Order: sequence, then C-alpha cells, then structure tokens
Amino acid sequence: MKKDKTRDEINEKYLRALADYQNLQKQTDLWREEFVQYASSNLVRKLLEILDDLENAQEHIADEGLKLIIEKLQNILREEGVVELELTGKEYNPAEAEVISTEPASPAATQGGPGEKENIIAKVLQKGYRLKDKIIRPAKVIVWAKL
Repeated sequence: MKKDKTRDEINEKYLRALADYQNLQKQTDLWREEFVQYASSNLVRKLLEILDDLENAQEHIADEGLKLIIEKLQNILREEGVVELELTGKEYNPAEAEVISTEPASPAATQGGPGEKENIIAKVLQKGYRLKDKIIRPAKVIVWAKL
C-alpha cells in the first residue's frame, strides 16, 4: 500500500514536471518566434527617420530622383511588414498616437451637429507605423477638443 502511494505520488510529480516542461518549451518557441519577427524593429525605426527627412525634403524640392528613392524605401519597408497608420479623421487612440496639440472643435460638433467632433484626429504631424501587428512608432497628432 505504501509502495503504491509512493509510486502514485512520484508518477503525479513526473506528469506535472513533464507538463511544466512542455509549457516552457511552447513559451520559449513563442518568444523565439517573436524575437526573430521583431529583431529588425530598431533598424526600421531608424529608416523611418530617414524616410521622414526625405519626405520633408520632397516638400521643398521637386526632384524625380528624390521621389524614386522615397518610393523605393517605402516599398522595402512595406515588404518587411511596415504599414503606415492612417489616422486623420479617426478617433484618437493613445496606443497609436501621441497628442501634440489640440484645436477647438466647432460649436456645432459639441452640440451633436455636423462639423469636427471631439477626440478626432485633425492632423497628423508625424506619421505612425506598425510592424506586422505591433506599433513601432506612434504618430504625433493634433486632436479636436472642446475648449
């Protein structure tokens, strides 16, 4: 009887240890996959800064070569899973954007009429980007607010 009890306890401990090991192995596989998937995010952030500079330069310089470089960089980033966040006119979400400033919403909007609504993004000052399913750079925006 005591042998059976001891054997059952050992068997139960073994099964728990095995389940813990399998869970750890699954978690490690997920971490490894996520690491590989997002290892390039620091490089992508730096490339986004260069893209911003090129786009700003394009606003002041009409040059076909500059336009081609910007398009090529955008295509490379897109191929790597980088997506620009389209936020203008959408409701402000702090996970996607950082409010830099506010603009007064029209009186009609605050009374439920047509016009700009509160907490809606009026203008994007710096584009935000997502890499696969994670925000790697939140946008910097101006939001309509009741003043």
